[in-house]
Amino acid sequence: MCQFSRQLVLQLILSLTFGHIYGQQVYKAIFGGSPVTQKIYPYFVRLHYYEYGEFDCGGSLVRNNAVLTAAHCVMGRNVEELSVHVYTINLGDTGVERTVKYALVPKEYDNETLNYDVAVLILSSAMPSLWVIPLNKSPVAVGTSCLVIGHGDTEEDGVVSKQLQEIHVPIVSWEICQRKYRGIGVITKSMMCASEPGIKDSCQGDSGGPMICNGKQAGIVSWGEGCGRVDFPGVYTDISNVYGFIENTLKNYA
Repeated sequence: MCQFSRQLVLQLILSLTFGHIYGQQVYKAIFGGSPVTQKIYPYFVRLHYYEYGEFDCGGSLVRNNAVLTAAHCVMGRNVEELSVHVYTINLGDTGVERTVKYALVPKEYDNETLNYDVAVLILSSAMPSLWVIPLNKSPVAVGTSCLVIGHGDTEEDGVVSKQLQEIHVPIVSWEICQRKYRGIGVITKSMMCASEPGIKDSCQGDSGGPMICNGKQAGIVSWGEGCGRVDFPGVYTDISNVYGFIENTLKNYA
């Protein structure tokens, strides 16, 4: 093999393994995941906007008539154009579809830092209660292996996955994550981090989807620097920190 060809192959391998070294902060998908072939996560929700006619974000059913997702998935959007699809593992399947009555975002949400990146959607009619995922109210221990599912890109700057993907990633300490992102972004107290560096991570298109730890939803896919990069864990909204908003919203609307 000539030297030029070897260099191209090496560049391809490095690109596929680590992604681009430089790039802008992007919203997240599943990197290094495995396909979900059975409907074992009935609480997972797909958000679609009629104006685009395509999948936009993930979410989770937390009451039979309420969905949890990321605020950046719904801010500035017309809720009347939003549809929710449940009980499906392929983008080609409609599943059970509902429209949305209300999209509620906390006043603490900051579109620049993505602080308090959480939203509650109240559905037009209820889903089966047995599909609901319980919420975690306490901080998750560092090192805990957590499940993340979504239809996001399987590599940085890729395309969304038609088949639902899943990964298990360990929780990274808040202090370490804060140091990793110094000069890149702000890791606020409403955020938590997780990834298997360079191997497994959330990616573009997974935004709003659930992170499940010890059988309960502990996080919401929010943002990160690229996908699967060694130095930058995925950043999630910490449900234990924003639980007050979720609880009050469900009490008043759901």
